[in-house]
Amino acid sequence: MDRSEKRHQKDIQKHVDYETMKLRKQAGKLRRSLKKTKGSGGKPVTEENWEQVVEQRKTRGRPSRDELVHQLRVSTDETPAQSTDVDKHAAIVIFVAGGRCRVFRDGQEIDCVITPEVAVRQQSALAVGDRVELDENRAVKAVLPRRTVLSRPDPNNPHRQRLIAANLDMVIHVVSVKAPPLRPRLIDRFFIAIQRGGAQPLLCVNKIDLLSDEHELSQLEPYRELMPIVLCSTKSGEGLEALRMAVQGKTCALVGHSGVGKSTILNALDRRLEIATADVHKGGTGRHTTTASTLYDLGEETYLIDTPGIREFGLWDLQLDTLRDYFPEFAEAAQWCRFNDCSHLHEPDCEVKRRVERGQISRARYETYARLAAELASSSS
Repeated sequence: MDRSEKRHQKDIQKHVDYETMKLRKQAGKLRRSLKKTKGSGGKPVTEENWEQVVEQRKTRGRPSRDELVHQLRVSTDETPAQSTDVDKHAAIVIFVAGGRCRVFRDGQEIDCVITPEVAVRQQSALAVGDRVELDENRAVKAVLPRRTVLSRPDPNNPHRQRLIAANLDMVIHVVSVKAPPLRPRLIDRFFIAIQRGGAQPLLCVNKIDLLSDEHELSQLEPYRELMPIVLCSTKSGEGLEALRMAVQGKTCALVGHSGVGKSTILNALDRRLEIATADVHKGGTGRHTTTASTLYDLGEETYLIDTPGIREFGLWDLQLDTLRDYFPEFAEAAQWCRFNDCSHLHEPDCEVKRRVERGQISRARYETYARLAAELASSSS
């Protein structure tokens, strides 16, 4: 393993434990709820009332976020862990189409019918990666509880959830810098969806052979502390070993913009797959070659899911009052804001905004946050 591969692997290992991030989110919500029980009764802060509210809202010995994280961790450790062993007789869904699906069980692929109790319109009740039980006629009769999910609003009905994949250990967001161009706002949206679904994120930058200098990777700097990043090229082979080590023994989904090379990466990781691929259009936009999510078994408990390329990605059931929890780089600064429930948008003495001005928090990431907040506020009004 060369120095570059070792650096990538060390970066991955640094980010694998997301339990602390989840506990911090829980602690932040608990801390805000404690604050709302005092003073003004949780009155929202506005530009007009902030002076009055700041006098009413005093800390009064309220525990810090780190203290709450410790308490939550101790509580979690004392709670008996539930068994995570998958039912030995369960099958893994590898493809869904209409009222039928294909599953993998006991080393065999089986075509199945989805029973009316399980099937609903738009395939929202069954997803690739689901563990299911079959009846004697090889029909899907039950979906086992999911550990994690990746979802988005249904493009045809924004009030309905569309599952992309289930029971994921990791979601690999594949991007490219030049062909097609990098879209940081799409990275931000996927990062939120991955956090909400419970899987671990990994950013895979493909086609680095097209880069002329490292400066072209500067847009990725805000993400280096948020998730592991693997740089790779399916043409030169650089980074593929680091990616192979990252997915070993896991169930992972590859997601991203059309044309970034998800299927090509899968073919490079396992030459037996021979998944159809296509070149990017001359205009730089991607071509859809994968039309439905499909799970592939690479052996040794490694399952990779190829998903269709997307150009836009909506966020399912995201709430304005929890949006800040999905920007973990705000968490430490938020402790120094004047208001505990600071929205980081219009309140005075906001440490998050100060750090944005000083360049300590990415302005591009903050602008994504403000844009999403405006969208959520508009949709709820």
